[in-house]
Amino acid sequence: MLSTTVKSRTAVCAVRTFTSTSAALAGRQGNRFRKPEKKFDVDFMEPFQFDDQTTIGHELFENIREVRQYLRKTQYELPKLSAYAKPFEPPTGTTIVQYKTQNYLGEGHAVERKVVLSVKVDDLKLTPVQRHKCLLLAGPRYHVDSDQLIISSEKFPHRKQNKKHVDDLLSALLKEAKDETDTFADIPLNLPQRKQRLAFPKEWARPPQQQQE
Repeated sequence: MLSTTVKSRTAVCAVRTFTSTSAALAGRQGNRFRKPEKKFDVDFMEPFQFDDQTTIGHELFENIREVRQYLRKTQYELPKLSAYAKPFEPPTGTTIVQYKTQNYLGEGHAVERKVVLSVKVDDLKLTPVQRHKCLLLAGPRYHVDSDQLIISSEKFPHRKQNKKHVDDLLSALLKEAKDETDTFADIPLNLPQRKQRLAFPKEWARPPQQQQE
């Protein structure tokens, strides 16, 4: 009977020894958890052999590594981009649509995805009836002072998507303006007045100072 009990206890110990639990639970035995004694006690730390850098030294080395990484990219990777370079072509007279975007150096910004489209209404070659309908549909997107349609979009997360969106809006606007099934001729077009620059009265100007004798 005693030998049977010893064998069973030996088998249980063997099962516990070859357990498949994680490393974090390897030290658990029953309800107890083995903790290292005096882990953060200074008296039990190994003496410093002056074979390592301080925290400030490691941060300095990390900054040097980062600078050298960018220098290597500048030396070896940036010249490869010249294969994709394209000559600058200034806009011609036929280019009537302009796009405005913003770029931030360093950390990205949410405004980088925004695209602003501007085009002069006179360049669209619309008839008076089509112009009347186009300005009615454009609403506040038409600026009287510059005679431009300005459409902006930051609806989508990428700049190309927003550029396509403003292009589609302009195309849909022109398509509806040229559709003469309903010209909206019975709807008056109330546009705000253009801002006038006030001329400074000449009589208010300061008289020239007399030359001192």
